[in-house]
Amino acid sequence: MEDPDPPSSTLALPPVRLEPRGDRPAPLVFRQGAHPPFGIRWYGVTSLFGHLRNFTARAIATESVDSRDWMKPNRPADLLRASIDVLAHPHQAPPLDAEAPTLVEALGRPVWIDFVADTGDDRDVSAGVGKMLASTYEVDDGQGGTTFLPRGDVLVFGGDIAYPVATADEIYKRLVLPWNEQLRRAFASSRKRVVLGVPGNHDWYDGLDGFGRLFRRRVDEPFRADDKDTTPRLGKQLRKRTGRKVGLVARQLHLDEVGGAFGLVLGFLRSVRAFFRGVGIKRRRRLVLRGYVPVQEASYFAMPLARGLDLFGADRQLGRVDFRQRAFFAKWREEHPDRAVLFVAGDPALAYGMKNDPGVRMLGACRLNLERDRVLYLAGDFHHYERRTVNRSLHVVAGGGGAFLHGTRIGPYPRGVSEPDVAYPDRAAARKLVAQVPLKLAIGRAGGLVHLALALLASIVLGASKTGDSPLFMTSLTISALLALGLYFVAHQGERRRFIALLAVPFGVVLGLLPMFLRLSTASLPSMAGDPAVIVASAFGGSFVFGVYLMILAVLGLEHQQAFTVLGHPGFKHFVRLCVHADGRVEAWTIGKDDVLAPGPPLLIDTFTWTPDPPEIGHAPGAPLGKT
Repeated sequence: MEDPDPPSSTLALPPVRLEPRGDRPAPLVFRQGAHPPFGIRWYGVTSLFGHLRNFTARAIATESVDSRDWMKPNRPADLLRASIDVLAHPHQAPPLDAEAPTLVEALGRPVWIDFVADTGDDRDVSAGVGKMLASTYEVDDGQGGTTFLPRGDVLVFGGDIAYPVATADEIYKRLVLPWNEQLRRAFASSRKRVVLGVPGNHDWYDGLDGFGRLFRRRVDEPFRADDKDTTPRLGKQLRKRTGRKVGLVARQLHLDEVGGAFGLVLGFLRSVRAFFRGVGIKRRRRLVLRGYVPVQEASYFAMPLARGLDLFGADRQLGRVDFRQRAFFAKWREEHPDRAVLFVAGDPALAYGMKNDPGVRMLGACRLNLERDRVLYLAGDFHHYERRTVNRSLHVVAGGGGAFLHGTRIGPYPRGVSEPDVAYPDRAAARKLVAQVPLKLAIGRAGGLVHLALALLASIVLGASKTGDSPLFMTSLTISALLALGLYFVAHQGERRRFIALLAVPFGVVLGLLPMFLRLSTASLPSMAGDPAVIVASAFGGSFVFGVYLMILAVLGLEHQQAFTVLGHPGFKHFVRLCVHADGRVEAWTIGKDDVLAPGPPLLIDTFTWTPDPPEIGHAPGAPLGKT
């Protein structure tokens, strides 16, 4: 069948030759982004804003106040028709079959799909991922020939479109603007493609407002391929205003945190002013990725892809799938119980080899089960790549779309849990990275909130020391208990929670007693000299101890995310390009780069084929589900 973008096309850039990554060692030094907005410092002020929005979103996301009330999901047949309308070329011969029952049959050739998740963090890194996705590729087919990998007919986002909160402004600055620069270079507007998305937790922190402005179908403002945007002009201004060297210096001086804090204050003042004046706050009306057209009318969708294969996109909300979505998928599964599913979600069902509750709940709500049904599960949320076979299903985590790295599992897998088929980065690379956590946290690379909190506690201890030894001791013990509880809370969602609690206690005691011991050791110094020294030493020394705690959690396999959150690592970015054939067979190539800002082409991280075999005799798809 003819490829949608053959290499000979006059508007197509030459394809990039993909070489397998293999077991090449990971680089020791990675390039940081040097143009604002920079990557989020997850122990800094801007991250605190995201956490506050999280609490607010959870407070209002109830059955009585649900921002999905406006949604009316497309019927699968309607979503198929809308996708066909977008993909139809004006001069295509023969024309697409608008009445075909599946997308593959409508196109008369395989359907190409690009999957990316966890995008929109560091601006430069985001541009690098956009460049990878906008490119076409050539790979060896294993038989002496070459396979051409065109850009997908459909681009699917797997959640967490921008960080720390996926507002329209953050999505524009961190995703749309840098991606459109790359899509423009790839002549993306020469042919329209479909864009679909499912939300993650960071999208829900904004109540899906920014998400809807990018993915919801525009019925009152149809998309035109020649829509003008300000990408070239703004991109030139950005590069002119901030050179790479200047940007790196600004980042090292934490000017991004200063600017972020200033922006939060201004935003708050604007909101207060608008409230008292009784006016609304202007927001971006629409977000457009060049060449891509949104077709969905809800945060979840279903569409028949090929004979015997459906595409499902599920919305995890903030932890629970609502009854509307359950009814939507239940009806389709009851009508088509024997079809396999390409399942796209904002959370994996398996994380580090263990069951992940949000993903499992989404599968159950859609009447699916990895162990019993035929499911190709694609998700992000965890910012690494992992492929795992589960009976006739295949579970793929591909969260390398631009956000900081979550390293793969370092510690041993629990009894009964096998190693993944493929993991990227591998265990050796993740172990080297996590060893940097204590020092990087202590010197403030992740932000200064930990230092500020420990300095505040040290000042409380110093105040108690003015009244005698007994208050000093009791205050230190109280702070130790609170810190132990806080350390447990940081990692309480990890594995073996009792062991985490046992580990949190001694570290809490060390952190709680550190200011007292420092004060006693500097008792001979005058207060004007000793107190500031104790506060500074407690802030930086305590941050190092906290970093050691996070490192040990990761090394022992107890908790895997917080340590890498400290690093904010920009490496190991990737996306998945899939080819869906008429019989439902799916071929996939995972394309990535260890350091997306370094010179050189991307590499082939993984390739796999998944065939949705027909259901076994006697098996009843859609039957009551067990646990995954």
